[in-house]
Amino acid sequence: MTSLERYVGEVLDGKYRLERLLGRGGMGAVYLATHLGTDRYVALKLIAPQFMRNQEFVERFKREARAAGRLRHPNVVDVTDFGFSGEGNDRVAYLVMEYLDGCTLSDVLAEENRLPLYWVVDILEQVCGAVHEAHQQGILHRDLKPDNIWLEPNGLGGYRVKVLDFGIAKIAEGASPTNALAAGSAPAAESIPPTIAALEADTMINPAAPAESDESATMILPNAQEHTRMFDSPRHTAGAMRGTAVPGTAAAGLTRVGSILGTPLYMSPEQCRGERLDARSDVYSLGVIAYQMLAGAPPFTGDTATVIRSHTDAQPGPVRLVNKKVPKRVARVLMSALEKDVDKRPQTAIAFSHAMRANLDGLGVLYRRAFALYSEYFPKFIKLSLLAHIPVIIVTGLAIGYRFAEPRLGLGWKLGLGIPLALLQMVSGFVSGSIIAGVTAIIVTQLAVAPMKPVELHAALKVMRRRWKPFLKTGLNVIGRMAIGFVLLIVPMIVVQVRYLLWGPVVLMEGLEGKAALKRARALGSRSWRTIILAMLIQFLVPAIVGGIIGALLGLNTTGQHAHSWRIRVTSQLAQLVNIFVLPLLAIVPALLYLKMRQFGGETLTDVMAQLEELEPTKSLWRQRMRTRLTVTPQTRTPV
Repeated sequence: MTSLERYVGEVLDGKYRLERLLGRGGMGAVYLATHLGTDRYVALKLIAPQFMRNQEFVERFKREARAAGRLRHPNVVDVTDFGFSGEGNDRVAYLVMEYLDGCTLSDVLAEENRLPLYWVVDILEQVCGAVHEAHQQGILHRDLKPDNIWLEPNGLGGYRVKVLDFGIAKIAEGASPTNALAAGSAPAAESIPPTIAALEADTMINPAAPAESDESATMILPNAQEHTRMFDSPRHTAGAMRGTAVPGTAAAGLTRVGSILGTPLYMSPEQCRGERLDARSDVYSLGVIAYQMLAGAPPFTGDTATVIRSHTDAQPGPVRLVNKKVPKRVARVLMSALEKDVDKRPQTAIAFSHAMRANLDGLGVLYRRAFALYSEYFPKFIKLSLLAHIPVIIVTGLAIGYRFAEPRLGLGWKLGLGIPLALLQMVSGFVSGSIIAGVTAIIVTQLAVAPMKPVELHAALKVMRRRWKPFLKTGLNVIGRMAIGFVLLIVPMIVVQVRYLLWGPVVLMEGLEGKAALKRARALGSRSWRTIILAMLIQFLVPAIVGGIIGALLGLNTTGQHAHSWRIRVTSQLAQLVNIFVLPLLAIVPALLYLKMRQFGGETLTDVMAQLEELEPTKSLWRQRMRTRLTVTPQTRTPV
């Protein structure tokens, strides 16, 4: 029986009975345990007794365990308890986590090699959500790798991703070199790359903090075993992978005491150089993981020293060289996460995942979403369109009357009535179209930021009423530019429409107006002019096609002896009212494009939610609670 196995059957703190050993690493082991109070299984990570002789290590463990316990997110494994048990030389520290079924991402990659792009982006979105939440709380992971990404069955044939080992990676730094040697012999000094012989990189994000003297002596162990598995066999069998497992036990590349913190295959250049880290270091690791999922291998392989030098000096091979199925725009985002210069990477984890998702979903997905929203909320959109088209319907009635009277009118009356009527039709069409576009943008954005809030026309119209002046001012600015373009040539007018397609959502959602709104709309569009241009072409083609179909069904024919009959005069005017059904669908597209362009830039919708809350506060208490971040940390706490 090994020293770790002897704990099986013991009860720690009178609360946790250790049932069996699940895995081991340089710092200790993970056990399946039963919480005696609830008779519930938990995963218990036990820190080996020899580390408890170092008081600084003990204090660091307390600090990091509290940090991990405060981190609450659906994609982070829950840390529910920690403590100390035993006396003297037998005293141990332990950390209690939720017990998970499923397998690690490394288990999946061991059998699947490459994963489909949609699956990669889905996993990445969940992981990035967890990492971003940690960064918001000032916690770096520093050891992101497939072994720390858990896929838990959700009971519906799918999975939920759980990220493991937040807040605990750094505690190994507090151990003394003597204890480090207890985990395994260190290599000869000459084998250690001089650029990484010293490492100082806090788990807690604190760029201004001074370096701790004891952390400057951490060493690289190039020959350390990098594939300690959860089970005794070197690779899981398919049956084992389908069984239950526990977080934090798959320790491929597990940090060893006295070694550089992190797994070399996934470490950022600045981590390899021993520099102080920030959130962008974790973004690099996420890029390596995404690269591996798509390419079948990390960008750099080999022994530890070679991999570390490659991270700091070599450029990774383009992912499309090994997987041509990856779209160029997705590959471009992925490779940006692997930039050596931190300023050239996506600046946050959530920005990285948003950019990957936006570049994965093409225009077809956007239009499918538009049709889905249109059909789901069809009564709301038609009601909105009917209200907005009241001026158009009135003017259309006047136009029909004018067409009947036209043969009996003299030239003066024709000009005196026809020109104002044509102007009224243009103005009414602009007003109705603008109202539909504006209110639709509000509805679509609200569905994105607050999906649990019912779609209410009066609430969206209320927001529109409060913003009608900047909306009108900016709209007239766009029309003026289009008119100038029309005078010059038709092409400049189209260019203006393309450049400022997103002006409506910008004014209503971001509170900008005039030139500032147009500048912002142009900046958003520049993130993917190709998408904007294609969408604009479709926006032109759909009304033309629908108009042609309606004309054919009504038997319109502008040639021959019946060209000026009463039927032609009436139906030519009524055909325009088909826009009551078409315009809401077309208005959904710019709203979705606005959200997509924000995704391209990795932007969140936090500011949009704040704008909407300011204009139309949530009155229901339960909705306020659903939007309020849960505070799990007491206000009077000791900083970590």
